[in-house]
Amino acid sequence: MPLALRTGSVMAFAAMAPPVSRWMSQEELGRLATMRAEARAEQFAAGRWLARRLLAVTFGGDASEWALSAAEDSPPLAIHTSGAVGVPVFVSIAHSGDHLACAVADVPVGIDIEHLQPRKHLDTLIEATTTEAERAALPELLRESDADARLVAFFQLWTLKEAWIKCHGGNLFQTMMGHVVEALPAPISQANAVTWRRDDAVLALAASAPVDGLGLPDATGWRLRERDAAD
Repeated sequence: MPLALRTGSVMAFAAMAPPVSRWMSQEELGRLATMRAEARAEQFAAGRWLARRLLAVTFGGDASEWALSAAEDSPPLAIHTSGAVGVPVFVSIAHSGDHLACAVADVPVGIDIEHLQPRKHLDTLIEATTTEAERAALPELLRESDADARLVAFFQLWTLKEAWIKCHGGNLFQTMMGHVVEALPAPISQANAVTWRRDDAVLALAASAPVDGLGLPDATGWRLRERDAAD
């Protein structure tokens, strides 16, 4: 199963990308034109160029030969315009500040990244978005004496559930507040998701296939599952 990911800097990929008129579709250009904030437009362009670079390396062809859908309410799908790759490829793009991440695969995949920064009302957020089993598995969530470890644990679970939504679909509010998905630590060999750190950010990747071949030396494995209504 081809599954590849890459991380980088929004500023760097925006700078190295050719003029967008040479490689973006009309649909993408139209969406880009609606973005009033320069930072948001830069994130969009950098993410789309990173995705094309990763698609070319993983599946073949030139970066400019890959077309990405641009619907705002769904993850992009990639198609090789010359037909050399006969089926659509799943793509997930995430950014937070200058942090950028992308994953591509021949199965549904989701990636999320969050800049580590203090959150107001963290106690309330933890209580509202985590299950008893998650709090038992990550006792640092309740350890007020270690604010840094607590924040990392919270963002691990948050990014995992955002990655799950990107992979499988769903509503953010319902998934987080309704405890639709539960994430518990697992050996990488049994995991369907991983988290890891990049500088001052936490990243998570979820896939509908094993994730043990990514080669992330400091990754933590997780098993994500949909909870029954009776749980």
